Amino acid sequence: MAARGFTLIEVLIVMTIFSTGILAAAAMQITSTKGNASARRMTEATALAEKQIEDLMQLPYDHADLDPANNPHARSQGPYAVNWNVTEIDLDSDGINDSKKVDVAVGWRYAGKRNLSIQYIIPEY
Repeated sequence: MAARGFTLIEVLIVMTIFSTGILAAAAMQITSTKGNASARRMTEATALAEKQIEDLMQLPYDHADLDPANNPHARSQGPYAVNWNVTEIDLDSDGINDSKKVDVAVGWRYAGKRNLSIQYIIPEY
């Protein structure tokens, strides 16, 4: 008559393999969650930088927020710090500054300090 069932060793081996797989899946889930949180913060920072540039584009060319003498310009929104610097530049190389370059930087803290920057040129009309 043949013995039926599994031995204790076989059960322990299967449980070890199963446990290793479950722990690996849990580790992947944690890494995925952190990656999603980081991507969300990067997306929010990008949206804030784009909004700041759009707000600055609506201002008159000689507005105080576009004055290089007031650098660095700053504001904060929630956990994000939005800073921008304005530099007068000569696009057509005629010796006269005819545009302003705006460097917008958004900083935040998540697993260390993070930064994102976007540049835009505002021509004088």
